[in-house]
Amino acid sequence: MTFLLNKLDWLAEKVSQFTSFLAALVLLWLVGLTCVDVVGRYFFRAPVVGAVELVQLSMAGIIFLSLPLMFLKNDHVIVDLIRFKTGNWLSWLITLALTFVMIFAIFILADRVWAYAVRAYEDGDQTIYLHIPRYLTVGLVTSSIYLSAAFLCLRAVQMLLRPGKYQEAAQLDE
Repeated sequence: MTFLLNKLDWLAEKVSQFTSFLAALVLLWLVGLTCVDVVGRYFFRAPVVGAVELVQLSMAGIIFLSLPLMFLKNDHVIVDLIRFKTGNWLSWLITLALTFVMIFAIFILADRVWAYAVRAYEDGDQTIYLHIPRYLTVGLVTSSIYLSAAFLCLRAVQMLLRPGKYQEAAQLDE
């Protein structure tokens, strides 16, 4: 069982690094697009047609391609409303319960976004200027959300099988 869990950890790490690399490429594209658009607009009076749409799609790509790594590494912003003594079983149980609540919420969100992608495909929804099919972007967003949920499920399994390691990690955060 440990061997399988280690292989899943390795695979999740590689997949999340790949999606983060894609997010970095999209960011590089966005920087280049912005430079070309600004130079074209101010020096040649010829802005990039549909630059606003491309920036919007690129921002969605950057945000949602970075999401799986954030969930895998547990790097999201955490606000402690109630402070528990770390390292005890109660805090581990509360963390586990909140992880399951997040899994449930993310799967609901992914299902809603998937329904929007299907509706955009069926309606032939496109962007205004460049006529890029919206279902492509929304499909990418949906797959990223599902991947994030899968990584969160992996973290929940790790918490169930190795509770001591997560308690030690919580103690290091203080």
